[in-house]
Amino acid sequence: MADGDPHKCDGDSTVLIPLNAAEAESLPVALVKTLAPLHIVVLGYYPVPSQAAPEQVQSNHEDEATAAIEDAVTQFADRGAEVESVVVFTHDKDETIDHVAAEYDIDAVLTPGDYAEELTRVLVPMRGDENLDKIISFIIDLLRQSDVTATLYNVAESDGEASRGELLLRGARDRLAENGIDPDRVEWQVDHGDSPGDAIVTKAQEYDVLIVGDSKPSLRERIFGRITGHVVDRVDQPVLVVRDT
Repeated sequence: MADGDPHKCDGDSTVLIPLNAAEAESLPVALVKTLAPLHIVVLGYYPVPSQAAPEQVQSNHEDEATAAIEDAVTQFADRGAEVESVVVFTHDKDETIDHVAAEYDIDAVLTPGDYAEELTRVLVPMRGDENLDKIISFIIDLLRQSDVTATLYNVAESDGEASRGELLLRGARDRLAENGIDPDRVEWQVDHGDSPGDAIVTKAQEYDVLIVGDSKPSLRERIFGRITGHVVDRVDQPVLVVRDT
């Protein structure tokens, strides 16, 4: 059940925040503060046992599930955010996230983690993703409307890859500057390593949030992807996965 029709504001990225609707939970103040200027969709997914019918569980627990995500919705609304909510009773959380992300034209999906008291430093691994334009667009929206700083990061397995990585990161930084982002708020770094995933996981320990690109159309496929999924599964920090649509 959605509050209003799916929509998004022109020029604002839309972030999907999945929450377990079987458990009442609020969100960290730092996260709400950072993301409130963007358009927010709170997804309350209510896990349904495999042997049960979602419709039956919904008829018994719909009010409970809606109330469970109310605090999170109110946190964003109190900061003036454009926020919508949807509650889904489901056998498959990942499939539901994927479906809702497509329905609401979501730009980035939040994977929760250990939140710092302030979200000030963002790591953005880049590797020539097909959805590089969408990653850069999302970073522009986030930096325009928050005080965070970003480090654009590339891991190269050879000198040739390092040169291409430097061109990629410098070009991305230039595009951010062209769109009004102060270059002093954006650093870039190329590291050498045989395992990009391992290097990103290690580097992430220095940052509050990661922004990574989804290199496949399906979020379910992304979760098991070679690099992105490897990173999401191993880092403690929250991750914003920019969808490739």
